Amino acid sequence: MIYLSNFRTAGKDERAISIAAITPKWYKGAVRKDLAPKLSTLTSYKKGEITPLEYIFEYTDVIYKHDLEKLVKELDGHVLLCYCSKNEMCHRTLLGLCLHKELGVEIEEVGGYSDNIAEVYAEKGYAAELEADEKDLSDPKVAKILGDGKDLIGHWKELKAINRLDLFTIHT
Repeated sequence: MIYLSNFRTAGKDERAISIAAITPKWYKGAVRKDLAPKLSTLTSYKKGEITPLEYIFEYTDVIYKHDLEKLVKELDGHVLLCYCSKNEMCHRTLLGLCLHKELGVEIEEVGGYSDNIAEVYAEKGYAAELEADEKDLSDPKVAKILGDGKDLIGHWKELKAINRLDLFTIHT
């Protein structure tokens, strides 16, 4: 089980690990900067210079630079912290979603939801959807990628490689 929370709720928990781009000065626990979004990406997102979908893709790049099975072993039993409330689009939630979808890891928000994280993520309006039409599918490169039935997490890397992230939209 991996837990998620924010500094306010669980910042003094002995199991806590900060995955924030900037950790508060008062926080004395473990820090994993390698799991934080790039500060430039976060700043661009907060200023509205990039869309939520672009933010998701940028942070997903950070996640997939890791060996996910090894990462799960390292994070098991810990509480991953950032600043966001449980009602905001958040990189810790996206990390939890990826680990849940890829490896079936149980994820729970401390002081919040305990349902399936994939359902919670979609309910909060953070789900990205594929918007490929027949014209897009006539492109052999796109058809090859989309023809295998993968979901967003399976597709984004391959579509990014052929510069077709335009096929995704995010609904809120």
